[in-house]
This record gives sequence, C-alpha cells and structure tokens, in this order.
Amino acid sequence: MRSMTGYGRGSADAPEHNVRIEVEITSVNRKTLDAQVSCPREWNGLDQQCNAWLKGAFQRGRVNIQIKVESTEGAQTGLSWSAKKMDASLQQLESYAESRSLPFVVDSHLLLELAKTQKDDGGLPDWRELEPSIKTAFDQALVDIDAMRLNEGNALAQDLKERMQELDTIRQQIASNAENTVASYRDALMARLAQLKLELDINDERVLKEVAIFADRSDISEELTRLNSHFEQFKEFIDAKEATGRKMDFLCQEIHREFNTTGSKSSPIEITRSVIEGKNALERIREQVQNVE
Repeated sequence: MRSMTGYGRGSADAPEHNVRIEVEITSVNRKTLDAQVSCPREWNGLDQQCNAWLKGAFQRGRVNIQIKVESTEGAQTGLSWSAKKMDASLQQLESYAESRSLPFVVDSHLLLELAKTQKDDGGLPDWRELEPSIKTAFDQALVDIDAMRLNEGNALAQDLKERMQELDTIRQQIASNAENTVASYRDALMARLAQLKLELDINDERVLKEVAIFADRSDISEELTRLNSHFEQFKEFIDAKEATGRKMDFLCQEIHREFNTTGSKSSPIEITRSVIEGKNALERIREQVQNVE
C-alpha cells in the first residue's frame, strides 16, 4: 500500500555544461492523476518527457515536478544575460527618452529589471543535451518519494487493519443484540395487549401473524452477512500489491449503506447505538482511505 502524499528529491551534475540538475517531486491526494511540471521556460517539450518518465510510478494523485538548473561555477545559469543586448536596449531606451524629452537615468534598479527581460537565450543548453543528467536526477527523486509513500502506506495499512477490527467487533455486537429482537417484541406486544385488557393467547393466529411480520421487517441477517463480506474484501485490499484506494473508497460507501439499512430495520436501542458507533468508526476509515493510492 502506498500513500498519495510524499516528497522526493534528486540531483545530478552535467560537468560538460558546468551545471547541476535538481528535481523535486511532491504529491498529494486526488481522485485522478494530475501531473504538473515546472522547468525553465526555454526547455519546451521537457514536460512531455517527464510525463512519460512518470508513467507507472503513480496511479492517481496530484503530482508536482519542479526542475531547477544551477551553475556549478557559482552563478545561476538561468540569470545570465547578454551584455551586447543590454547595451543595445539601453541605447534604444535613451533614444526613446530623448525623442520624448524625458529624463533618462541609468541606476541599479533599471539594470536589474532590464537584465531580467534580456536574459540570454543561449544561457541554457538544450535540455536534450542534458537529458541523461535530468533523467538521473528524476529517477533519484522518484525513488525518494516512493520510499516515503511506502513508509506512510505501511502506517496507513496497520491503522486501517485496527479500525476494521473495531468495525467487525461492532458488527458482532449488533448480531448478538439482534438474536433476541423478535422474542423481545413478542413479549412487549403481549404486555401491551394485557394493559389494554385484551386477553389473547400467545398462539393466537393474529398474534403470530403480527410477530411474523415484525420478524420479517426487522431481519438484518442479510445486512450482517454483507457487512462481513465487505470487511473481508477490505482486508484483502489492504494487503494487495496493486493500488486499491478507489476500491476501498467504494467499499466504504457500501458499508455505510448497510449500516443505514441495519439502523432503519432495528428498533432496540443497543443496535441503534452500535450503528451510530459503526458509522463514526467508518468515517475515520474513510478519511484515511482518501490518502491511499
């Protein structure tokens, strides 16, 4: 079992270009797979390649991939600029200011803003030239985030097993309290008839018919059987090798449905309390399932 929440980081040097590639991958829960890639804007097409590398590593979740490039010579490669372009731009700005009779002062703020807009397109090599280094850093980040997702998945699996055991205990309590439901109803019916001074024999056809109708209407044996089946399936999903988060989420809906039906059919207060307790426990399970891939 893997959690959908994780963080991974990888890096690799490309000495022939004097740069270092850093890749960070983060993921959070989401019903479908949604991957977003952030990389230098000069590297068109790298996002598609990253999606191809990502294939198979995630079944669902929101995955954010951030790729950074750093100069190993002490400067940020992405912030380099062309001095010639800077000079040409300053001359153009000065000429424009003179033509409009505007004062033109070159200061550090203007130079910084101009440097940001005049970044040298040749400052970064084509990403395909760095692809082996990018792939190495990407794979390291994938291994890192997968280890984190597995560790959290193991913790989730243990927690879910304990919570499912709690649900099964509640199911057994409901089954135990349901055994005497019909007998209790029959005794209560006879007591009410006696209070109304209607002396009917317990074997009277009308009494037997009323008790039979109640027994049929309040029978929850099918619901308890389905609950047991759902619990067994859920436990199998916990130990499954493939991603089962969606299946677990579906089972939570079905378990909630069975608890609702059980509560509506049953009148004893003990069963009602158990149903409420079961729904509360199920809600805690559902919250955990939202993080399971």
